Amino acid sequence: MSVSSTQKETKFQNSFRTVFFALTLLCVAPPGFASVKALAILLAWTYWVINDDFNLTSVIWFFSVLLNLVVGAAIGAMFHAIVRADVANHFFRLLIFFIVLSIGGYVSQRCRLSGTYLDGLIFSVAVLMMLFKVFIIVCGLTGWISVDTIESAIGLESVTSDIGFGLQRLQFPSDIIAPFLIATYTGGKSKTKDCILLISASIVILLSFSRYLFAFYLLCIFIRAIWVKKIDFISILSIGVVAVSSIFLFNSLIGRFASDETQTSDDVRVEQVQYLKRAIADYPIMGTGIGSSISTFKRSESTPYFYEAQWYAMTMQFGYFGIIWFVGNLLGMLAACLKRGNRLFFIILFVAWFASGLTNPYVTALGSAFGLCILLFRSNRIADVQLPSAFNAVI
Repeated sequence: MSVSSTQKETKFQNSFRTVFFALTLLCVAPPGFASVKALAILLAWTYWVINDDFNLTSVIWFFSVLLNLVVGAAIGAMFHAIVRADVANHFFRLLIFFIVLSIGGYVSQRCRLSGTYLDGLIFSVAVLMMLFKVFIIVCGLTGWISVDTIESAIGLESVTSDIGFGLQRLQFPSDIIAPFLIATYTGGKSKTKDCILLISASIVILLSFSRYLFAFYLLCIFIRAIWVKKIDFISILSIGVVAVSSIFLFNSLIGRFASDETQTSDDVRVEQVQYLKRAIADYPIMGTGIGSSISTFKRSESTPYFYEAQWYAMTMQFGYFGIIWFVGNLLGMLAACLKRGNRLFFIILFVAWFASGLTNPYVTALGSAFGLCILLFRSNRIADVQLPSAFNAVI
Protein backbone atom coordinates (compact mmCIF):
# COMPACT_ATOMS: atom_id res chain seq x y z
CA MET A 1 0.00 0.00 0.00
CA SER A 2 1.45 3.40 -0.98
CA VAL A 3 2.00 6.21 1.49
CA SER A 4 -0.87 8.24 0.03
CA SER A 5 -3.28 5.31 0.19
CA THR A 6 -2.17 4.59 3.77
CA GLN A 7 -2.82 8.19 4.74
CA LYS A 8 -6.22 8.04 3.03
CA GLU A 9 -7.07 4.84 4.91
CA THR A 10 -6.00 6.40 8.23
CA LYS A 11 -8.11 9.47 7.54
CA PHE A 12 -11.08 7.24 6.68
CA GLN A 13 -10.69 5.29 9.92
CA ASN A 14 -10.44 8.51 11.92
CA SER A 15 -13.72 9.62 10.38
CA PHE A 16 -15.31 6.33 11.55
CA ARG A 17 -14.19 6.92 15.11
CA THR A 18 -15.25 10.58 15.11
CA VAL A 19 -18.70 9.94 13.64
CA PHE A 20 -19.38 7.00 15.96
CA PHE A 21 -18.33 9.12 18.96
CA ALA A 22 -20.72 11.90 17.88
CA LEU A 23 -23.57 9.46 17.17
CA THR A 24 -23.25 7.89 20.62
CA LEU A 25 -23.36 11.27 22.37
CA LEU A 26 -26.34 12.41 20.30
CA CYS A 27 -28.34 9.21 20.51
CA VAL A 28 -27.72 8.19 24.12
CA ALA A 29 -26.77 11.15 26.29
CA PRO A 30 -29.62 13.57 25.35
CA PRO A 31 -32.90 11.60 25.59
CA GLY A 32 -35.76 12.47 23.28
CA PHE A 33 -35.66 13.83 19.70
CA ALA A 34 -36.21 10.35 18.29
CA SER A 35 -36.61 11.51 14.69
CA VAL A 36 -33.38 13.53 14.79
CA LYS A 37 -31.45 10.57 16.18
CA ALA A 38 -32.89 8.16 13.63
CA LEU A 39 -32.00 10.53 10.79
CA ALA A 40 -28.43 10.93 12.04
CA ILE A 41 -27.97 7.16 12.33
CA LEU A 42 -29.41 6.52 8.86
CA LEU A 43 -27.27 9.24 7.25
CA ALA A 44 -24.04 7.87 8.79
CA TRP A 45 -24.94 4.31 7.88
CA THR A 46 -25.91 5.23 4.31
CA TYR A 47 -22.69 7.19 3.81
CA TRP A 48 -20.56 4.21 4.86
CA VAL A 49 -22.61 1.81 2.75
CA ILE A 50 -22.08 3.96 -0.36
CA ASN A 51 -18.41 4.77 0.23
CA ASP A 52 -16.99 1.43 1.38
CA ASP A 53 -16.97 -2.20 0.39
CA PHE A 54 -18.89 -4.88 2.30
CA ASN A 55 -18.31 -8.60 2.13
CA LEU A 56 -21.02 -11.02 1.08
CA THR A 57 -21.63 -12.18 4.67
CA SER A 58 -22.49 -8.63 5.78
CA VAL A 59 -24.95 -8.19 2.92
CA ILE A 60 -26.63 -11.53 3.65
CA TRP A 61 -26.90 -10.64 7.34
CA PHE A 62 -28.56 -7.30 6.62
CA PHE A 63 -31.08 -8.83 4.24
CA SER A 64 -31.82 -11.49 6.86
CA VAL A 65 -32.57 -8.74 9.40
CA LEU A 66 -34.68 -6.81 6.91
CA LEU A 67 -36.66 -9.87 5.84
CA ASN A 68 -37.23 -10.89 9.47
CA LEU A 69 -38.73 -7.47 10.23
CA VAL A 70 -40.69 -7.22 6.96
CA VAL A 71 -42.34 -10.60 7.57
CA GLY A 72 -43.25 -9.53 11.11
CA ALA A 73 -44.68 -6.24 9.86
CA ALA A 74 -46.65 -7.93 7.07
CA ILE A 75 -48.24 -10.40 9.49
CA GLY A 76 -49.33 -7.57 11.77
CA ALA A 77 -50.70 -5.33 9.02
CA MET A 78 -52.27 -7.95 6.73
CA PHE A 79 -53.51 -10.74 9.01
CA HIS A 80 -54.19 -9.08 12.37
CA ALA A 81 -55.33 -5.60 11.30
CA ILE A 82 -52.78 -3.88 13.56
CA VAL A 83 -52.83 -0.09 13.37
CA ARG A 84 -50.44 0.84 10.56
CA ALA A 85 -48.79 3.56 12.64
CA ASP A 86 -47.92 1.05 15.37
CA VAL A 87 -46.56 -1.41 12.81
CA ALA A 88 -44.39 1.26 11.15
CA ASN A 89 -43.20 2.70 14.47
CA HIS A 90 -42.18 -0.65 15.93
CA PHE A 91 -40.61 -1.80 12.64
CA PHE A 92 -38.52 1.34 12.40
CA ARG A 93 -37.38 1.15 16.04
CA LEU A 94 -36.18 -2.43 15.60
CA LEU A 95 -34.49 -1.60 12.29
CA ILE A 96 -32.58 1.30 13.87
CA PHE A 97 -31.51 -1.02 16.71
CA PHE A 98 -29.96 -3.42 14.21
CA ILE A 99 -28.43 -0.62 12.13
CA VAL A 100 -26.65 0.71 15.23
CA LEU A 101 -25.31 -2.78 15.91
CA SER A 102 -24.14 -3.04 12.30
CA ILE A 103 -22.39 0.33 12.60
CA GLY A 104 -20.67 -0.84 15.77
CA GLY A 105 -19.61 -4.12 14.17
CA TYR A 106 -18.38 -2.23 11.10
CA VAL A 107 -16.30 0.21 13.13
CA SER A 108 -14.88 -2.63 15.24
CA GLN A 109 -13.67 -4.36 12.07
CA ARG A 110 -12.40 -1.28 10.21
CA CYS A 111 -10.68 0.53 13.07
CA ARG A 112 -8.26 -0.29 15.83
CA LEU A 113 -9.89 1.54 18.73
CA SER A 114 -7.52 2.73 21.45
CA GLY A 115 -8.20 2.50 25.16
CA THR A 116 -8.05 6.30 25.31
CA TYR A 117 -10.79 6.59 22.69
CA LEU A 118 -13.05 4.14 24.53
CA ASP A 119 -12.52 5.76 27.93
CA GLY A 120 -13.17 9.19 26.42
CA LEU A 121 -16.41 8.00 24.83
CA ILE A 122 -17.58 6.33 28.03
CA PHE A 123 -16.70 9.37 30.15
CA SER A 124 -18.48 11.80 27.83
CA VAL A 125 -21.68 9.74 27.67
CA ALA A 126 -21.85 9.28 31.46
CA VAL A 127 -21.28 12.96 32.23
CA LEU A 128 -23.80 14.21 29.65
CA MET A 129 -26.45 11.76 30.86
CA MET A 130 -25.88 12.89 34.44
CA LEU A 131 -25.96 16.61 33.59
CA PHE A 132 -29.22 16.23 31.69
CA LYS A 133 -30.90 14.47 34.60
CA VAL A 134 -29.54 16.93 37.15
CA PHE A 135 -30.78 19.80 34.99
CA ILE A 136 -34.30 18.35 34.98
CA ILE A 137 -34.20 17.73 38.74
CA VAL A 138 -33.00 21.29 39.45
CA CYS A 139 -35.71 22.73 37.19
CA GLY A 140 -38.33 20.70 39.01
CA LEU A 141 -37.06 21.61 42.49
CA THR A 142 -36.84 25.33 41.74
CA GLY A 143 -40.17 25.43 39.90
CA TRP A 144 -38.52 27.04 36.91
CA ILE A 145 -39.76 24.47 34.40
CA SER A 146 -41.86 21.43 35.22
CA VAL A 147 -40.61 17.95 34.42
CA ASP A 148 -43.69 17.33 32.27
CA THR A 149 -42.95 20.47 30.23
CA ILE A 150 -39.36 19.39 29.57
CA GLU A 151 -40.40 15.87 28.59
CA SER A 152 -43.10 17.19 26.30
CA ALA A 153 -40.61 19.56 24.63
CA ILE A 154 -38.11 16.81 23.83
CA GLY A 155 -40.71 14.17 22.97
CA LEU A 156 -39.95 11.83 25.83
CA GLU A 157 -42.10 9.76 28.16
CA SER A 158 -40.31 8.63 31.33
CA VAL A 159 -41.16 6.98 34.63
CA THR A 160 -41.37 9.68 37.33
CA SER A 161 -42.04 9.48 41.07
CA ASP A 162 -40.62 10.77 44.35
CA ILE A 163 -37.63 8.85 45.74
CA GLY A 164 -36.86 10.92 48.86
CA PHE A 165 -34.95 14.10 49.79
CA GLY A 166 -36.96 16.02 47.21
CA LEU A 167 -35.51 13.91 44.40
CA GLN A 168 -37.67 12.58 41.62
CA ARG A 169 -37.31 9.30 39.80
CA LEU A 170 -36.37 9.81 36.16
CA GLN A 171 -36.00 6.61 34.16
CA PHE A 172 -35.10 7.04 30.50
CA PRO A 173 -34.71 4.28 27.87
CA SER A 174 -31.04 5.27 27.46
CA ASP A 175 -30.31 4.53 31.15
CA ILE A 176 -29.68 0.90 30.29
CA ILE A 177 -26.27 1.89 28.90
CA ALA A 178 -25.01 3.15 32.29
CA PRO A 179 -23.90 -0.24 33.72
CA PHE A 180 -22.09 -0.97 30.43
CA LEU A 181 -20.14 2.27 30.93
CA ILE A 182 -18.95 1.20 34.37
CA ALA A 183 -18.01 -2.31 33.30
CA THR A 184 -16.02 -1.23 30.24
CA TYR A 185 -14.19 1.81 31.64
CA THR A 186 -10.47 1.22 32.23
CA GLY A 187 -9.41 4.51 33.84
CA GLY A 188 -6.40 4.74 36.11
CA LYS A 189 -4.79 7.79 34.50
CA SER A 190 -6.62 10.46 36.48
CA LYS A 191 -8.37 9.89 39.80
CA THR A 192 -10.40 13.06 39.29
CA LYS A 193 -11.71 11.86 35.94
CA ASP A 194 -12.37 8.38 37.32
CA CYS A 195 -14.29 9.89 40.24
CA ILE A 196 -16.43 12.05 37.93
CA LEU A 197 -17.17 9.06 35.70
CA LEU A 198 -18.21 6.78 38.53
CA ILE A 199 -20.34 9.39 40.29
CA SER A 200 -22.00 10.42 37.00
CA ALA A 201 -22.98 6.86 36.10
CA SER A 202 -24.11 6.21 39.69
CA ILE A 203 -26.35 9.31 39.69
CA VAL A 204 -27.93 8.22 36.39
CA ILE A 205 -28.69 4.77 37.80
CA LEU A 206 -29.83 6.07 41.20
CA LEU A 207 -32.28 8.55 39.65
CA SER A 208 -33.63 5.83 37.37
CA PHE A 209 -34.53 3.95 40.60
CA SER A 210 -34.77 0.72 38.62
CA ARG A 211 -34.29 -2.54 40.50
CA TYR A 212 -32.86 -4.17 37.41
CA LEU A 213 -30.31 -1.38 36.89
CA PHE A 214 -29.31 -1.56 40.57
CA ALA A 215 -28.58 -5.27 40.19
CA PHE A 216 -26.83 -4.79 36.83
CA TYR A 217 -24.73 -1.98 38.36
CA LEU A 218 -23.51 -4.21 41.20
CA LEU A 219 -22.72 -7.03 38.77
CA CYS A 220 -20.74 -4.69 36.52
CA ILE A 221 -18.66 -3.43 39.46
CA PHE A 222 -17.79 -7.02 40.35
CA ILE A 223 -17.09 -8.10 36.75
CA ARG A 224 -14.91 -5.04 36.12
CA ALA A 225 -12.79 -5.82 39.19
CA ILE A 226 -12.21 -9.34 37.84
CA TRP A 227 -11.42 -7.95 34.38
CA VAL A 228 -8.78 -5.43 35.58
CA LYS A 229 -7.56 -8.06 38.10
CA LYS A 230 -7.38 -5.66 41.02
CA ILE A 231 -9.43 -3.57 43.43
CA ASP A 232 -8.56 -0.16 42.02
CA PHE A 233 -9.75 3.35 42.84
CA ILE A 234 -12.99 2.95 40.86
CA SER A 235 -13.83 -0.30 42.65
CA ILE A 236 -13.25 1.26 46.07
CA LEU A 237 -15.17 4.42 45.17
CA SER A 238 -18.09 2.40 43.80
CA ILE A 239 -18.34 0.50 47.07
CA GLY A 240 -18.37 3.85 48.88
CA VAL A 241 -21.11 5.21 46.60
CA VAL A 242 -23.25 2.13 47.24
CA ALA A 243 -22.72 2.43 51.00
CA VAL A 244 -23.53 6.17 51.16
CA SER A 245 -26.60 5.80 48.94
CA SER A 246 -27.85 2.89 51.05
CA ILE A 247 -27.53 4.94 54.25
CA PHE A 248 -29.14 8.17 53.06
CA LEU A 249 -31.85 6.55 50.93
CA PHE A 250 -32.41 3.52 53.12
CA ASN A 251 -36.16 3.98 53.54
CA SER A 252 -36.68 4.74 49.85
CA LEU A 253 -34.64 1.73 48.78
CA ILE A 254 -36.47 -0.56 51.18
CA GLY A 255 -39.74 0.77 49.81
CA ARG A 256 -38.52 0.19 46.26
CA PHE A 257 -37.73 -3.45 46.95
CA ALA A 258 -40.31 -4.33 49.60
CA SER A 259 -43.51 -2.28 49.71
CA ASP A 260 -47.16 -2.62 48.77
CA GLU A 261 -46.51 -0.52 45.65
CA THR A 262 -43.64 -2.79 44.61
CA GLN A 263 -45.75 -5.88 45.20
CA THR A 264 -48.51 -4.37 43.08
CA SER A 265 -45.99 -3.69 40.31
CA ASP A 266 -44.75 -7.29 40.50
CA ASP A 267 -48.32 -8.58 40.41
CA VAL A 268 -48.96 -6.53 37.27
CA ARG A 269 -45.89 -8.09 35.64
CA VAL A 270 -47.13 -11.58 36.52
CA GLU A 271 -50.55 -10.76 35.10
CA GLN A 272 -48.91 -9.29 32.01
CA VAL A 273 -46.95 -12.50 31.41
CA GLN A 274 -50.12 -14.58 31.71
CA TYR A 275 -51.87 -12.48 29.07
CA LEU A 276 -48.85 -12.70 26.77
CA LYS A 277 -48.55 -16.46 27.23
CA ARG A 278 -52.16 -16.93 26.17
CA ALA A 279 -51.59 -14.80 23.07
CA ILE A 280 -48.43 -16.81 22.25
CA ALA A 281 -50.41 -20.06 22.59
CA ASP A 282 -53.01 -18.74 20.14
CA TYR A 283 -50.42 -17.81 17.47
CA PRO A 284 -47.29 -19.81 18.32
CA ILE A 285 -45.54 -20.12 14.94
CA MET A 286 -45.79 -16.75 13.13
CA GLY A 287 -47.09 -14.58 15.97
CA THR A 288 -49.43 -11.60 15.86
CA GLY A 289 -47.07 -9.27 14.01
CA ILE A 290 -44.80 -6.32 14.74
CA GLY A 291 -46.63 -3.47 16.46
CA SER A 292 -49.28 -5.72 17.99
CA SER A 293 -50.41 -5.63 21.61
CA ILE A 294 -53.01 -7.23 23.83
CA SER A 295 -56.19 -5.17 23.48
CA THR A 296 -57.19 -5.81 27.10
CA PHE A 297 -53.72 -5.22 28.58
CA LYS A 298 -51.69 -2.31 27.24
CA ARG A 299 -48.71 -0.92 29.13
CA SER A 300 -48.67 2.39 27.23
CA GLU A 301 -51.05 4.11 24.84
CA SER A 302 -48.21 5.76 22.88
CA THR A 303 -46.15 2.55 22.51
CA PRO A 304 -48.64 -0.27 23.15
CA TYR A 305 -46.29 -2.90 21.68
CA PHE A 306 -43.81 -2.47 24.57
CA TYR A 307 -44.17 -4.44 27.81
CA GLU A 308 -42.00 -4.98 30.88
CA ALA A 309 -41.81 -8.64 29.87
CA GLN A 310 -40.54 -7.59 26.47
CA TRP A 311 -39.14 -10.94 25.38
CA TYR A 312 -42.59 -12.45 25.97
CA ALA A 313 -44.12 -9.58 24.00
CA MET A 314 -41.71 -10.05 21.11
CA THR A 315 -42.35 -13.80 21.09
CA MET A 316 -46.06 -12.99 20.82
CA GLN A 317 -45.37 -10.55 17.97
CA PHE A 318 -42.84 -12.62 15.99
CA GLY A 319 -43.94 -16.13 16.94
CA TYR A 320 -41.41 -18.83 17.80
CA PHE A 321 -40.11 -18.90 14.23
CA GLY A 322 -39.60 -15.14 14.04
CA ILE A 323 -38.10 -14.66 17.52
CA ILE A 324 -35.53 -17.43 16.93
CA TRP A 325 -34.67 -15.71 13.65
CA PHE A 326 -34.45 -12.33 15.46
CA VAL A 327 -32.13 -13.62 18.19
CA GLY A 328 -30.11 -15.51 15.57
CA ASN A 329 -29.53 -12.25 13.66
CA LEU A 330 -28.43 -10.57 16.89
CA LEU A 331 -26.07 -13.34 17.99
CA GLY A 332 -24.74 -13.88 14.48
CA MET A 333 -23.56 -10.29 14.08
CA LEU A 334 -21.96 -10.12 17.53
CA ALA A 335 -20.26 -13.51 17.17
CA ALA A 336 -18.87 -12.55 13.75
CA CYS A 337 -17.36 -9.31 15.08
CA LEU A 338 -16.15 -10.62 18.46
CA LYS A 339 -12.50 -11.64 18.40
CA ARG A 340 -11.30 -14.87 19.88
CA GLY A 341 -9.65 -14.75 23.25
CA ASN A 342 -11.17 -13.70 26.55
CA ARG A 343 -14.87 -13.84 25.63
CA LEU A 344 -16.11 -14.51 29.17
CA PHE A 345 -16.21 -10.76 29.93
CA PHE A 346 -18.48 -10.20 26.94
CA ILE A 347 -20.71 -13.23 27.53
CA ILE A 348 -21.47 -12.44 31.19
CA LEU A 349 -22.46 -8.84 30.47
CA PHE A 350 -24.40 -9.85 27.36
CA VAL A 351 -26.45 -12.39 29.34
CA ALA A 352 -27.10 -9.77 32.06
CA TRP A 353 -28.30 -7.33 29.39
CA PHE A 354 -30.40 -10.02 27.68
CA ALA A 355 -32.18 -10.62 30.98
CA SER A 356 -33.36 -6.99 30.94
CA GLY A 357 -35.95 -8.02 28.37
CA LEU A 358 -37.77 -9.89 31.14
CA THR A 359 -38.14 -6.83 33.36
CA ASN A 360 -38.35 -3.71 31.18
CA PRO A 361 -39.18 -2.71 27.60
CA TYR A 362 -35.80 -1.14 26.80
CA VAL A 363 -33.98 -4.23 25.53
CA THR A 364 -34.06 -2.85 21.96
CA ALA A 365 -33.57 0.81 22.92
CA LEU A 366 -30.68 2.84 21.51
CA GLY A 367 -28.99 2.67 24.91
CA SER A 368 -28.85 -1.11 24.58
CA ALA A 369 -27.51 -0.98 21.01
CA PHE A 370 -24.73 1.49 21.80
CA GLY A 371 -23.96 -0.32 25.07
CA LEU A 372 -23.45 -3.58 23.18
CA CYS A 373 -21.21 -1.76 20.68
CA ILE A 374 -19.00 -0.38 23.44
CA LEU A 375 -18.89 -3.81 25.08
CA LEU A 376 -17.84 -5.30 21.74
CA PHE A 377 -15.09 -2.69 21.32
CA ARG A 378 -13.71 -3.29 24.80
CA SER A 379 -13.89 -7.07 24.53
CA ASN A 380 -12.01 -7.00 21.22
CA ARG A 381 -9.36 -4.79 22.77
CA ILE A 382 -8.98 -7.22 25.69
CA ALA A 383 -8.53 -10.02 23.16
CA ASP A 384 -5.87 -7.99 21.30
CA VAL A 385 -3.95 -7.39 24.52
CA GLN A 386 -4.15 -10.94 25.85
CA LEU A 387 -3.59 -12.99 22.68
CA PRO A 388 0.00 -13.59 21.48
CA SER A 389 0.80 -11.68 18.30
CA ALA A 390 1.46 -14.91 16.36
CA PHE A 391 -1.99 -16.24 17.28
CA ASN A 392 -3.58 -12.92 16.31
CA ALA A 393 -1.99 -13.25 12.88
CA VAL A 394 -3.52 -16.70 12.44
CA ILE A 395 -7.06 -15.64 13.31
